[in-house]
Amino acid sequence: MRKTILLLAMAVSGFCSAQKLTDKVDVFLGTGGHGHVYPGATVPFGMVQLSPDNGVEGWDWCSGYHYSSDSIAGFSHTHLSGTGIGDWCDISVLPLTRSSRPQSGKVGFSHKNESGRPGYYKVLLNNGVLCELTASAHNGYHKYTFPASNGWLQFDMGFRINWDKPTDASLQLINDSTLAGYRFSTGWAKNQRVYFAARFSKPIIGSNLTAKPLHQKDAAALLQFKTDQQPLYVRVAISSVSSEKAQEELKETAGESFELVKTKADALWEKELRKITISATNKNFETQFYTALYRTCLAPVLYSNSDGTYRNQDSSLHKVKGNKYTVYSLWDTFRALHPLFTITQKERLPDLINSLLQFYDDNGLLPVWDLSTWETNTMTGYHAIPVLSDAILKNETGFDVEKAYKAMQKSAYQKQRGTPDYIKYGYLPQSKHGWSVTITLEYAFDDWCIAQVAKN
Repeated sequence: MRKTILLLAMAVSGFCSAQKLTDKVDVFLGTGGHGHVYPGATVPFGMVQLSPDNGVEGWDWCSGYHYSSDSIAGFSHTHLSGTGIGDWCDISVLPLTRSSRPQSGKVGFSHKNESGRPGYYKVLLNNGVLCELTASAHNGYHKYTFPASNGWLQFDMGFRINWDKPTDASLQLINDSTLAGYRFSTGWAKNQRVYFAARFSKPIIGSNLTAKPLHQKDAAALLQFKTDQQPLYVRVAISSVSSEKAQEELKETAGESFELVKTKADALWEKELRKITISATNKNFETQFYTALYRTCLAPVLYSNSDGTYRNQDSSLHKVKGNKYTVYSLWDTFRALHPLFTITQKERLPDLINSLLQFYDDNGLLPVWDLSTWETNTMTGYHAIPVLSDAILKNETGFDVEKAYKAMQKSAYQKQRGTPDYIKYGYLPQSKHGWSVTITLEYAFDDWCIAQVAKN
């Protein structure tokens, strides 16, 4: 059946509709099958992606969550969207109604008691705890309503999915309402460091922790609160630099209610979705479109603190003038997503481009697949080049064009990934390196992009 779709506008000002566009996003679309996406709370390009995890299950749980599951192992603060390899899911929190971990490590739930929208997630667990999540750029904001007068929270640094595993962790009670620590891990990103600080709206009345920091790679804290069936609010900030920096990031939501942060998140998403407006007779298409547009803003994500500081994969400390981003899945995104950013992300584009160039400064080459500033070298090509060339040829500003051109050339002459043989023969023989056809085609296109910049 023919579908008539009327495109009304593609402008930042957007088109005034009676219905909010955030109402047209289905955050659960794609969480089944091989979608590898998460339904939890985040803001556009935010450092925090606060979402449920089902546990160590398999490939279809790369995002931590899959719709086929009926239990939750915790709500963690970092998630990947749409990737073919699993990682992250750091700083896991699980609400409990007794002072011991569930035997399976999980709590059951039903999808009929679950809902979500951009910037907000809600689920009633089978243990009777009503869980609500929202987020700001560097903070995850939790709201837990317990069914009895006491409630417990489990902070599990040992929680992992798929390829990721912890290498070191620490937990420390700073005072009766603040917990801080870190989780170091290895997986797709080999030297990932996530520091955090959690602030509670009620004092901790019981804990397995002492005054001294708990140091072990699977460290876990069990914290008791007197709730009297009133909500317990938890604000969790994360940082790549230190737990002290994470505590500073708690200022981002200081004095703000859960509802206010939720409303702000919704407004940020509404602003993003208004950049492209459509009118469609087919409401399913409309949902698919706005859900896809929503997901264009889930990566890259912030990696630096509010003051521009971040820690590189070699643990060295750096500072940028704007914002540093990570999660550059360039083999997947160079064709369409990054050219779209030159239309929809004009203000953010200089920081996105400079993050590629900062990676070059820090690591010696432009990224192939940047995860937590670690070069995963996943997939073929050196596709930071078409991203940079597209911005240069469109006369985008806010970055050093000469530096970008030199970085592009250096990638083309790197001494790895089959490049020397590609240069020697004019193509990559299969006998010299695997995936010879696709690598030849992709290198040829990337080199053509350099040539267009050179002729410009």
